[in-house]
Amino acid sequence: AFDVDEEPAAVQDAYGRNPFGQGCLLARRLVERGVPFVEVTLSSVDGTNGLGWDTHAQNFDADEKLSGVLDAGWATLLTDLRSRGLLESTLIVWMGEFGRTPKINESAGRDHFPNAWSTVLAGGGIRGGQMIGDSGADGEQIKDRPVLVPDLLATVIKGLGIDPAKQNTVENGRPIRLVDLKANPIKELL
Repeated sequence: AFDVDEEPAAVQDAYGRNPFGQGCLLARRLVERGVPFVEVTLSSVDGTNGLGWDTHAQNFDADEKLSGVLDAGWATLLTDLRSRGLLESTLIVWMGEFGRTPKINESAGRDHFPNAWSTVLAGGGIRGGQMIGDSGADGEQIKDRPVLVPDLLATVIKGLGIDPAKQNTVENGRPIRLVDLKANPIKELL
């Protein structure tokens, strides 16, 4: 599975001849072989500050370079999984740990902004082609249909075919919930 050189050159080119693109190709190969969880990280590309999406300075240049790498790998992975009949049984989650300020700082960057951010879910039974929530024209606050982190996690867990209300018990008898008991999967997506 790890020998992506077995793939035709055109396939490798379509994913992108970079660590992220080849990581997406490897992810497809692992999914084909039944690996249940795969993570591909896009943390840096040539010509950026090495901080990936953490664009406190020169946001526009960095995002353009990162998006150019992201687009080819992400789009080809989705297309490839769909054509192989694997997208419906594979949940793809594209996200960071928080958002970026809607206002540009003095270094032409965007700082940390935990009030709102974007996450993309695809495949795995997700009803796609829709946007849930709206941070308004200025992006300063949630204007419509807020989604809390526990609700997002409950949606991901349900998309994996696991009951979000499930509770595990560790060896010492302590109960561990998968998500907060009050979490609700995003009904519009499932």
